Amino acid sequence: MKLLWRGDWIDAPGYEVPPDGVAISVTATVPLITLRNASGRQQRRPGRKVAVFLYTDGPRITLRKARTKREEPRFTGDFRVTLVLGEAISSGTTSASGNTVVALACRVPPCAGQFVVHRDLVVEVPGSFAAGDLQAVANRLLGRADMLTRLGRQGFLYSATRPPAGLVDLLTRAVGGTGDPAGTAAPETLRPPAAERQAADTLLHLTALPPVVASMPVAVLGGGDYTRSEIIPALRRGHFQLYAVANREPQIAATVGRDYGFALATTDSERAIAELPAPGLVVVATAHDSHTQLACSALKAGHRVFLEKPPTVTPQDVQQLAAAMRANPGAIEIGFNRRHHPLVRRARARLARESGPTSISCVVKELTFEPDHWYFWPNQGTRITGNLCHWIDLAVYLIDGSPLPASITLSPRMPGTEPGSDEERVLTVTFDDGSLLTVLGTTRGDDIRGVQEQLDIRRGHTTISIDDLWKYRARSDGIERYRRTLFRDKAHTAMYREGLSRIKAGQPSGYPVRDMVVVSAIQIAASDLARTDERAAAIPDWISLATENPP
Repeated sequence: MKLLWRGDWIDAPGYEVPPDGVAISVTATVPLITLRNASGRQQRRPGRKVAVFLYTDGPRITLRKARTKREEPRFTGDFRVTLVLGEAISSGTTSASGNTVVALACRVPPCAGQFVVHRDLVVEVPGSFAAGDLQAVANRLLGRADMLTRLGRQGFLYSATRPPAGLVDLLTRAVGGTGDPAGTAAPETLRPPAAERQAADTLLHLTALPPVVASMPVAVLGGGDYTRSEIIPALRRGHFQLYAVANREPQIAATVGRDYGFALATTDSERAIAELPAPGLVVVATAHDSHTQLACSALKAGHRVFLEKPPTVTPQDVQQLAAAMRANPGAIEIGFNRRHHPLVRRARARLARESGPTSISCVVKELTFEPDHWYFWPNQGTRITGNLCHWIDLAVYLIDGSPLPASITLSPRMPGTEPGSDEERVLTVTFDDGSLLTVLGTTRGDDIRGVQEQLDIRRGHTTISIDDLWKYRARSDGIERYRRTLFRDKAHTAMYREGLSRIKAGQPSGYPVRDMVVVSAIQIAASDLARTDERAAAIPDWISLATENPP
């Protein structure tokens, strides 16, 4: 499929069509609005940030992060709200197949041979509807450019939300000839190089780099910043063969595939798994709601799996993943990086010399996102599942042994915030051995150092403080011991080095099924509390999966 991206027509895989989507063979488009800061992350004082990171994180990590941020516009810097004229392609989900339609495509390139648009934003028009009519509709829509900018930042195909009624009504009235036109003419009409009447293939063959001799082939599902800055460099260091990359945005799949020497690029993660020669490795770094299903599909295809956090979002995910992990013992690595940090491991070893329950307090300075960031989509489990799961897992790792959660509470929503808000709230978990965990996730405070964390850990007569995974202090019997790493490090490199080494050697994963179940139970219960505004959660019956013996 041909796709216009940053002024050039590129070859890209066709869009995968989700259940609520309508595939459209494009006749013409009018790009209405350019979406600013499409990544959804709010940035402040980038120059100061680089200077501070050079001190805290060192030149290697800082330069890698800066390079990734500088390259980000190549992947997300030309998203538009685009008005589309074309023919609906049969996808089994719409009665408009074969008919001429006008659609409002949100968060898409300026033009492409085909688009997939949420069915609520597709309007049938007469076959005589032409490019001039499209320009008139565009001009009426631009009369409400403010609404388009505010409501058109996500495509509504993957978020489990429908387009707002105001946006649907705006399109319907504009196509029907009503609405106030903009004071200036709409942008010029664009046309794809050639008509594509059949659904475009979701797989694009590329010129791959020569494989390393006897190396394991790998499919990377998800092509975002984290994949480019952490996962692909780790795979290269481990001498894996970069075989397939999947991303639901075709320009991201194609660009990552070409830049890094993959053989295949696709918008369909299941297809990437199917195309990967077995036995291979599948790295799952997609949107959170797809993690469990893709990991299980990869296991069924005979592959090893490196599953990024969070491994689960729903109770059904937990039951499915626990069964898959026990049926395929040691086949899944789970990407909670903090348990691989040397200061965390030092703390765990020191705690092992004490007896009794453990008390852990975590204060986490979180990133600030735009309100439409995908972390906030209903099907992603809130930011508790997406981010605070790190410190839930860290606590489970440090407490060690076999305690289970006995109570889970969440502080009230802050006055003035929307229902379901998970910001500025305190999560408290008590365990049946008397251990206690509190986690405060906050966007307040200095943000130049990005995510920051302060940990206070107590057991017996020992108190341990870890400042931002950088500085360590242990106090016991009046004696203080200090340690620090040269630079702050989130331990992603160590995690992938250890996990990939085990996979290449055919050794089992180091992440227990029990820990997956306990961490999932806490994060899912806390996310439910955030959505319902309840204070306390019942411990789910399926927590028994943590203590079940393999069949």
